[in-house]
Amino acid sequence: MDKGTLMPRMWAGFPWAKTFPDLGTLNNPAEAELRSFAVADARMTDFGAPAFSTRMGASGTASSVYLAGAGVRLGRSQRELPPQLLHEVLQRVAARMPSIQWISMDRIMGASPGNTFHCRLLVPRAFARIAWMWSKLLFPADPSRRDPRYAPDLLTVFFPDWLDGEAKCGHIPERLNLVHPEAGISYVLGTDCAEEARTSFFRQAMHRVKRLGGLGLHAGSKTIWVRDDSNIHECGMLLVGLPGTGKTTLTMEDHRLVPPESVTVLQDDIVLWSPDGKAYGTEDNFYVRTNGLTRDDQPGLFDALISPSSIFENVPVGPAGKIRFAGATSSADGRAVALRSRIPNTGDSIDLARVHKLILITRHETIMPPLARLTPEQAAAYFMLGESAGAAGGDSGFQGPTKHQVGFNPLVIGPEEDEGNRLLELLKSSPGTEVYLLNTGSIGKGADLTTDAAFNLKITKNVSTHLLSFVVRQKSRPQAGWRLDRNWEYEVPIEVPGIPLWKAYTPSRHYTPSVYVGLVRDLREERRAWLTRFPGLKPEVRNAI
Repeated sequence: MDKGTLMPRMWAGFPWAKTFPDLGTLNNPAEAELRSFAVADARMTDFGAPAFSTRMGASGTASSVYLAGAGVRLGRSQRELPPQLLHEVLQRVAARMPSIQWISMDRIMGASPGNTFHCRLLVPRAFARIAWMWSKLLFPADPSRRDPRYAPDLLTVFFPDWLDGEAKCGHIPERLNLVHPEAGISYVLGTDCAEEARTSFFRQAMHRVKRLGGLGLHAGSKTIWVRDDSNIHECGMLLVGLPGTGKTTLTMEDHRLVPPESVTVLQDDIVLWSPDGKAYGTEDNFYVRTNGLTRDDQPGLFDALISPSSIFENVPVGPAGKIRFAGATSSADGRAVALRSRIPNTGDSIDLARVHKLILITRHETIMPPLARLTPEQAAAYFMLGESAGAAGGDSGFQGPTKHQVGFNPLVIGPEEDEGNRLLELLKSSPGTEVYLLNTGSIGKGADLTTDAAFNLKITKNVSTHLLSFVVRQKSRPQAGWRLDRNWEYEVPIEVPGIPLWKAYTPSRHYTPSVYVGLVRDLREERRAWLTRFPGLKPEVRNAI
């Protein structure tokens, strides 16, 4: 992906271009120095890792992002800050920046030459932990490109206390996320969550990749080698899903393969799928959600985090330095930086050479089967639906009504229908890619034909893991072993070896015919209503539901 003319130009309307040379910035301090700045605010675990608590919480990605600059069409979920208010905000930022001691960090997103982004983060020294955590995730930048006079591809000015106590109840929102896609510049104001620094760069990078014919995905990636008769064949897998649906758990799953079969974990969070068929990784190390993490459920990740090399944010630490993954220190999710070298089944590569299987992960509780195979048009439709039951609250589960997030991705810039249309284009140009819908929730909620008790057949992690192994061993679109679900027109397995009583996972078996028909009707109407919000969506995608 040659970025060519998409390399950002300095936009004179942003104040940093004028004030940056005069800030007296600490430019790319060594890690030991940066760590010494950061740990002053940390509690130390009993195994020697620092744990930080945010002061301000997350800015709320969906509600606080404002696009600035001509040439970018807005999507339904995006807004522009009124010009006069934008000008006032930037002037306040410009006025305060010279009074702050800043740290400037340069890092590279991606590892494949020609498919990287040079990222620069500006953050006050008082929030050095943000610079430290963020810098641990990406790759080192060439020393010759760290010069402040060199223009990076992407720049984020991360300014948590930009108002300094003033106007917090006035007409200016305290928390703002300003994005100028054309210039590649973001201002993250009023929050001190490291996640906001990460996503500011991902949002920009995904937008640029989309302009080049690709698609950014909130996805994990892995390569699996399994035996096929007497040969070993390779399967590249992308797992796309909202937080809390099991994406990280299933990405890091080893499927209990025995050599010569094996698995290599590549990425956990953001992948850039290119028109050349490759899915390029973005980060070196891992930034993982810790809520509800247990050694029994994810032993590899759990043990990887119990290390002095880890960094924790909003993860409770007890009086004796005992870490508690069960909770969080604020309303924000607990997070941790884990070194790639400590994650089981990882290697040096972060790129997926070819996408053989695309897994769309959802979490439903009534009539969605554990596994369905989709046509490209259906895949684009379910990608647009981006649905799961309830709002994400960590891997402990969901509660509440159905949540929709186009593309399972809150970082979209531009019309949302472009996401579904682009996925369809990529799938049609890659006929060897199969798409599956994986339900990690349950089946039959509220139904029981024999008693008054509510029924709910949980789809366990072991079932989901086994289904992914089943998918990997599937040859290209075999007809035997699958049947067409006439209600939804997708295919479902007739049997899955290794899962006893597979027929119990047939949703219609848990409801009377009339109740089941009503549930199908209601869900179809709800899905179609969502898709009608996007008039630019291709008809074949909208009609696939």
